[in-house]
Order: sequence, then C-alpha cells, then structure tokens
Amino acid sequence: MRPLNDRVIVKPLVRTLSDIIYVNNKVPFNEGTVVAIGPEVYETQVGDFIKYGNGDYLNWPTQKIDGQDYQIIQEADICAIVEE
Repeated sequence: MRPLNDRVIVKPLVRTLSDIIYVNNKVPFNEGTVVAIGPEVYETQVGDFIKYGNGDYLNWPTQKIDGQDYQIIQEADICAIVEE
C-alpha cells in the first residue's frame, strides 16, 4: 500500500492484557512501527516506533494484509517518536 497526502501506515504493536497499563480505565496510547508514509509527511520516517492517539474519535479501522494488521492514520495524530 502507498498512503496518500499526510497519511501514515502503521503496524500496530500487539500486546497481551497483562502488558497494558490503563489510565482511568483507558489505554493512553496506541503504539506501532511506521511502514509507509505519504508525500506530505514531514516529521516521521519509515521504521520509526511511534505512540499515536487513542480515543473514541480516533477509531481507525484495521486493515489485514497477508495476515498482518495495519492502520492508516494521519501524521497529526502521532504523539511521539520513541527514540533509543
């Protein structure tokens, strides 16, 4: 897949229930690895591990390709790039 405009394709991190830390009964962020970026993405690169928004209004559908889940999000919804 090739994302358009300011879209980013993310391979979400799969976690078990025991790995998740809840804040006010909600998971604070989604996490995953960027696998593709659109032409209007300026601050994120392929391979970045990111934390991106989570909430009722950010209900991104999951696309399954060759058995792997992906999400297409906007760059503006990325909260942080995790650096080592």
